[in-house]
Amino acid sequence: MDENENWTNRRIVSINRPAYTQKEFDSNFGNKSEGDAKNGSKIRQILGKLSPINLLGTFTILSFISEYNFKKNLITDVLSGLTVGVMHIPSSLAYGALTSLNPVHGLYTSFFAGITYIFFGTSKHLSVGTFAVTSLIVYSTITRLEAEYPELAFPNSFENSTSTEGPSMEFKIKIATGLAFWCGVIQILFSLLKFGSISKFLSQPLLRGFTTAAAFHVFSSQMKHIFGIYYVNRKRRKFFKLVFLYLRLFQNIEQINWAAFIFSIVCIVFLYLTRTQINERFKTQLKNIPLPIELFVIIVGTVVSNLAELNKNYGMTVVGSIPKGFPEPQLPEFNLLMDMILDAIILSVIAYATSLSVSDLFARKHKYKIDSNKEFFALGVSNIANSFFQSFVSCGSLSRTVVADSSGGKTQLVTIIASSVVLTVMLWIGPFLEQLPKACLGAIIVAALLNLLLQVRDLPYYWRLDKLDFITWIVTFVSTIILDVDFGLCIGFLTVLFLNTYRSQNLQVKIQGRVKDFEFYRPVDKYLATEQESIRVVYPNQSIYFVTSDIFKQQLNFSCPSKSNMITDLSLIENCKINYGCGAGPEKSDLEIKIDETENDTLDSSKKFETIIIDFSDVQFVDEAGCKCLKEIIRDYESDNIQILFACCNDNVIDYFRRMKMELDDRIFLTVQDAVSSKLC
Repeated sequence: MDENENWTNRRIVSINRPAYTQKEFDSNFGNKSEGDAKNGSKIRQILGKLSPINLLGTFTILSFISEYNFKKNLITDVLSGLTVGVMHIPSSLAYGALTSLNPVHGLYTSFFAGITYIFFGTSKHLSVGTFAVTSLIVYSTITRLEAEYPELAFPNSFENSTSTEGPSMEFKIKIATGLAFWCGVIQILFSLLKFGSISKFLSQPLLRGFTTAAAFHVFSSQMKHIFGIYYVNRKRRKFFKLVFLYLRLFQNIEQINWAAFIFSIVCIVFLYLTRTQINERFKTQLKNIPLPIELFVIIVGTVVSNLAELNKNYGMTVVGSIPKGFPEPQLPEFNLLMDMILDAIILSVIAYATSLSVSDLFARKHKYKIDSNKEFFALGVSNIANSFFQSFVSCGSLSRTVVADSSGGKTQLVTIIASSVVLTVMLWIGPFLEQLPKACLGAIIVAALLNLLLQVRDLPYYWRLDKLDFITWIVTFVSTIILDVDFGLCIGFLTVLFLNTYRSQNLQVKIQGRVKDFEFYRPVDKYLATEQESIRVVYPNQSIYFVTSDIFKQQLNFSCPSKSNMITDLSLIENCKINYGCGAGPEKSDLEIKIDETENDTLDSSKKFETIIIDFSDVQFVDEAGCKCLKEIIRDYESDNIQILFACCNDNVIDYFRRMKMELDDRIFLTVQDAVSSKLC
């Protein structure tokens, strides 16, 4: 009664049409000129890209200028830009010091990267500049090449030199700028090759495991500033670097500078408490604009260092000489390409994936579109520009972008104003920061890493969600910790590829039946569906290619047994009889009894159907191995007078069938119901 009432309250779909093969349907309703149109459209696209209008479209700043609403956006953009600029100063100095360069190079990076990005970038909110993970990889590359080329790193007295400045600094700058140049070249190349979707291969478990381990590397690199323990270690280890770092640190623990340690701890506690107890707790009252506590720490630290003469009286290491004004343009290092190519590739992908994820987040929030390939291009141009002005690899920052958005920023004018603030520090204020303790910068970095380090709390979540994602996180984290950031990311990426391949091997072939008297076919083990007489409909849930072809054949043979499928099993019995004497006595062996039972069941069930219809709805592609597998399946089943038909094949699959000359046009039907109807007529 209830079912009849439901029927009366629903609209009835009634369709009468002939059953179509895909070939018949395309012949009657396909667009005859589609091929020519496609070829023509491709030619037009190529010519269109070379047109002056399209080339001008590369400069997204032109559309920004032409569409800018001064009345609506000017005031909020200026205020937001000043706020973001203030945030740039401490992070630029800290991450500049993290690379082992003079902290002023962080200011150079933030200024030139931001100014260049707005000419080509499509994000209205992204704040480009320094970033912890990219700075760490730059530092790792510098330390590795210093060990490989000591004669270049310490050209005067490399055996006895204990200075990290002077002659060594020129070599460090060459490495950092060369890395930025080649990173930019790779990013532009990836943009031209339309590799904008490459970030999709970096899964969230991989990225979060990698960034957590990288944060621990950054944290460990700051221990020398926190404890005030500085020593020369010319032997650079690629593996177990962190283990030896802490071993060497504890071996020199008696050299701890208590003034630097206490100063660092006070700064870290102050930064943490202010961030959690004021910025987070009173977020609404502060209009989502955090207090610039890092800048406050830098100002207070510099003043205290000057007044108390911390360097002279307590031996605390300070930043030292900071050049004033614009950096002198110079050519980046081109000769060390092969030594830094892997680092450049990793940096280009990490910087792009991080920047794109931030850009995409705010583009979705404010309902505008970004072009992933143009983002690749914009970051590449920014890094190439950086390389000529003594800067290192730049990257988008989530924290600064959040501040830009929450403070009311709407357009790229925010970046222009923020870069102007950084320029002001470069031109006039830099020398006033020469007495800033390095312990202060180390504290800022450590405090900023706490959220990344707390990503270890992801593990219970991924364990409950997906064990393979949990494995990805663990493998990436452990390999990055034990080896280094570049090897760790590569191993994590290979782990993702391996586990995805493993997932794809989980191909299943489900038997489908018709639901009621509808045209819907669903798995019989899940729905109240019945099979058609003499017809079996099966449904593979993945593509059929070299990884899954054998699995598909085995699953199909299990779901649709026939006499020919038993040849292998019967040959096992014969082999057993010949080699091991199975069944030689009056009683049959357990193996033979089991095979005999399977044979009888198989032969009985093979009488139930004369046609197998394979539903290709979820088969996105096939390859040569898949086609050969299908040919074998057709041959084996048709030797037992069982016909194989296909339904719901997409255009890519059909085109590949034709290129492989499989001659299946008369076997491929528009839908499963079309295939069933063709056999029931």
